[in-house]
Amino acid sequence: MQHAQRVLGLFYLLALAACAESALFAVNSLARTDNFVAIEDIAYGEHSLNRLDIYLPGQGQALHATVVFFYGGCWGGCETKGKGYYLFVAQALTSHGYAVVIPDYRRYPEVRFDQIIDDARRSVEWVKTHGAGYGADSGNIFLMGHSAGAHLAAMLTLNEDYLRPETYQGIKGFIGLAGPYDFLPLTEAYQKEIFGPEEKYSASQPVNFVQGTEPPLLLLYGNNDETVKPINIKSLSHKVRDAAGCVETRLYDDLDHIDLLAALALPLQDSKPVLSDIIAFLDYYTQWQTSCKALLTKMH
Repeated sequence: MQHAQRVLGLFYLLALAACAESALFAVNSLARTDNFVAIEDIAYGEHSLNRLDIYLPGQGQALHATVVFFYGGCWGGCETKGKGYYLFVAQALTSHGYAVVIPDYRRYPEVRFDQIIDDARRSVEWVKTHGAGYGADSGNIFLMGHSAGAHLAAMLTLNEDYLRPETYQGIKGFIGLAGPYDFLPLTEAYQKEIFGPEEKYSASQPVNFVQGTEPPLLLLYGNNDETVKPINIKSLSHKVRDAAGCVETRLYDDLDHIDLLAALALPLQDSKPVLSDIIAFLDYYTQWQTSCKALLTKMH
């Protein structure tokens, strides 16, 4: 089995460079063989993209909490794969006892940031209101995302005005993979359209909403990333620490923007400690919801 996983892992890396579609098909096909329950295409709004999938740990596994995962794709400004392409993320987390919700959301050029973040907000509110009816934990929610999806999850975590107070109180932590959190000045034309007009740019930057009282943050970054600059991770983590907030950072050599997410795929889960770092964060804050692990580690 280990040999087969190594072969599949090598195939994944090769296919990723040649054809992302084939690579995703391969890792998701492998993920489907695992023990979890999928409930697909549940409506959380009226638009055709206001749909989400729920994944629950399989029979015999205890449920710990719920992770809402937002995928990336430049908010629609570059090629974007929908929720069905991220089955491998669900497998990685359900195998450790976490329910996973993956929503689709409206994207540029159909809509701009206000509508995109509103879809993200509504999907989380749906989990709070209806998640328990589908077997998820609606009281203990972690927000997680990759790239532009990490930006959306960070905005909901750091700017508490988006979610209802009772929903925000249930957000136990944030996990960001290669997220843009402090990316002004905007350099791409599509970004200026998404986040414009110019006087609204600052309201799109998660770093501008740090207060030190937000839920714990785990910021992950591949040192070979040429898509999102490392200043995003440094700026946000420094701002949170300066405000006496709770943040951990993990930097991985030899991983780029896509590799970081690919490390959650079953053939590659043991190649780097990305998944184990995420699970350690989830496990800790599921059990110890009021004690900042980073601060406790520093004290000792």
